[in-house]
Amino acid sequence: MTPRCLLVGHTAPVTCLSRASIIQDNNFIVSSSEAGEMCTWDLVDGKCRESVKLSQVHTNIQAYHMCNSEDLRLFCNGYYAEILIMDPFSLEILFSLSSKMNPDWISALHVLRPSSRKDDVVLAISITGTVKVWSLLGHENKQSEPIYENESKQIRCLNALSLNCCAYNQRTVLIVCAKYCQIYDAGDFSVLCSIQAPQGERWMSGDFLAPDRVLVWSTEGKGYLYKLPANSVPDHKGFHGPSVDHDSPVLFSILAHPDNKLLSCPPSMRFILTSVGGKQRRLLLRGDSAGVVSLWNVDDAAVPQPRNVSSHAPIVLTSLEMAWEEMNPSPVGILDQFSHPEEPEIKLTASIYLLAANRLVVGREDGSIVIVNATHTVQLQLLHGNHQQLDDWPPHQLLLGHNGRVNCLLYPHHVHHRYDKSHLVSGGIDFGVCLWDLFSGALLHRFCVHAGEITQLIVPPQNCSPRIQKCICSVASDHSVTLLSLSERKCVTLASRHLFPVVTIKWRPADDFMVVGCSDGTVYVWQMETGHLDRVLHGMIAEEVLSACDETLADELGGAMTSGTDLQGLANPAVHFFRGLRHRNLTAMRAATQRGLAALQATDRSGNAGPLAEPARARRAPLTIQGFRSNPADPESHILFFDIEGLIVELLSEEYSAMSPASLEAAGLITSEYMKVAALTQSASPDAAKRISGLLAKMKEGAETMQTKLQAKAEQLKAHMDQKGKCRYKVRHYLSLLIHIIVY
Repeated sequence: MTPRCLLVGHTAPVTCLSRASIIQDNNFIVSSSEAGEMCTWDLVDGKCRESVKLSQVHTNIQAYHMCNSEDLRLFCNGYYAEILIMDPFSLEILFSLSSKMNPDWISALHVLRPSSRKDDVVLAISITGTVKVWSLLGHENKQSEPIYENESKQIRCLNALSLNCCAYNQRTVLIVCAKYCQIYDAGDFSVLCSIQAPQGERWMSGDFLAPDRVLVWSTEGKGYLYKLPANSVPDHKGFHGPSVDHDSPVLFSILAHPDNKLLSCPPSMRFILTSVGGKQRRLLLRGDSAGVVSLWNVDDAAVPQPRNVSSHAPIVLTSLEMAWEEMNPSPVGILDQFSHPEEPEIKLTASIYLLAANRLVVGREDGSIVIVNATHTVQLQLLHGNHQQLDDWPPHQLLLGHNGRVNCLLYPHHVHHRYDKSHLVSGGIDFGVCLWDLFSGALLHRFCVHAGEITQLIVPPQNCSPRIQKCICSVASDHSVTLLSLSERKCVTLASRHLFPVVTIKWRPADDFMVVGCSDGTVYVWQMETGHLDRVLHGMIAEEVLSACDETLADELGGAMTSGTDLQGLANPAVHFFRGLRHRNLTAMRAATQRGLAALQATDRSGNAGPLAEPARARRAPLTIQGFRSNPADPESHILFFDIEGLIVELLSEEYSAMSPASLEAAGLITSEYMKVAALTQSASPDAAKRISGLLAKMKEGAETMQTKLQAKAEQLKAHMDQKGKCRYKVRHYLSLLIHIIVY
């Protein structure tokens, strides 16, 4: 087992994966994240073929080939009350399944086709324990009426994690919950038997291996194989009969690691059916928090041993770290020139690429920050040449100011040009936020206002008050959030009353609010200028406030893209002025007044622009360096993104800029006629463009007037000759001449 692709594109943790093609050799998969992002990936080249962002967050996706359909369909459920059926390649919602009885979030589903029927059946269970059944004929679409369930029944099963129907007889159903898993009769959904989770463990999911055997795996990364009692086997004469005390599920095999190492979080596990050399194999796949991928052969453990519980180790054990170690030569690091064989390696913990300055800033575990030319360090590590024989090349800066690991870095000017180009901000494990001069390497100021290590640095929106616009936002592990002024060198706002870790920060600049969301769902609304806690929200109101902040941001971005200015995306300044007056918020009133005046000035400036004025086009970066890590405890690795087109444009621009017009003409890149035309079209004065545009407008207006007059004359002549009924040939000839004149 070797790594093939590294798929980069999601901005939030990935929640579920599914295959996208009906043919197994076609390497397409679909992924979904906690942010509602869905991507279709091509595993041949690692490209994202399609992406979309939905308001629904999926927790499970099942690929199924429906009747009357050529491709697979994705049946999705998650934090919403419907079941969405999507196309795997266009990621379009084809139709949805709704609930009429007890609508609630669907926690698990299973799609199957009964052996004696031609339709498809969707079996699902809600988080409150309502089992629902839908029948699909294959011609459903968005325009059809809402599709409600055909049957539903309430059972005693809350917060189910998975639901699987036995593929061998379709008579029994396995429903897995955290504390227990149960076998149900598919006919009336009565409980046949139950299996309790081992002590200290919780079930995650399971599946049928045979009509009388099931595989269930737990949060400890172990798989348990059970033999079902007679009353749970449809082929047995005692099926659905009264249960006997001694007749209960029997554990006969365990799939586990020999070292039984504790995991920091539950692993991801899946039961896989595959074919190798024409022979079907059943495998259990596990990926854990340490980046280790394990594979068990379930067929080796599926045979019960009399009076003995056998334990089986994985047949394949690999990880990304093992793959790096097996490579020859071993992969290089971005700062390998600073490592020495006799000294212990210093881990890289944070990095940021400064595109404008072509510099790479890397924070390390010992508290030091290294600034190096990005192109030179890539050249040193990846290209062979004489430069590899030089000592202390490429030159670098070393910033020393943190006592311990550097957790995060921020270059505010890269986010918005209102910040100083020379300012670099870093946060570390020593509770400090350091402000550096990027060019001289001097430590300008050290902010010590947190009581925990710094975890995140954020730039506030550009339409905040002038004082907040010079601040950056820092988040720490003690659940505190601060606004630190880079110009005043002091803390403007300290928000430190959060009881749980901070997971999100939103902004309401017009109301001077900073909205902080915590892991328990609580939302704190802070006034940025004064630092006062305005309110604390819980439940649905908290979610609505966070959603309203997202809508405001979307409106601002949409307005900025449409108008080209940042002020047009906001609501009417008069509305915000009267809202601030009603709430007695002087800051909001002042901000609304400033925005109104700035909007008027921007309108005046845009009105003076000539018709020949064109916006400057931003040149794409030929090289981008992105840091990543598969585990928080791992050192940071780096991905190099090369834009081939941008690289070619950059090289040609540098080459042509150094050549004279004569050299360009000699090389055949331009002609003498082109130079003459270019000289003639160059404006001799600043008003030339305006004069030319005015002359063109007058000529266009005169041509339109002449065309109107000729058309009116032609219509008058035609009407006159129709009344007289004479000289028809001459009229036709005259009309044709007029039409030719108009067209010309």
